[in-house]
Amino acid sequence: MCGSDTACACATTTPATEPATAPDDTRTVYQVAGMTCGGCAGRVSKQLTDVPGVRDVSVDVATGAVTVTSAAALDDDSVAAAVAAAGYQLVH
Repeated sequence: MCGSDTACACATTTPATEPATAPDDTRTVYQVAGMTCGGCAGRVSKQLTDVPGVRDVSVDVATGAVTVTSAAALDDDSVAAAVAAAGYQLVH
């Protein structure tokens, strides 16, 4: 979809906002390979949001960083599976 005229939003950025978090939330940053646009970020975010315990997902396409806020530490295999379901891969 990138490069088409159908609104991929590759050239646009939106400012990151700090999610409302509880004092006991866990925030983990993962590196994801292959994301190039807002559509990529949306797919990764959608899959990770469906992982039980995830409260918020923030994606920085420029760096490949994905910050996940959760109620407790997440199982890395669950995170990797969600990222793979979106069509991308965690960088270890």
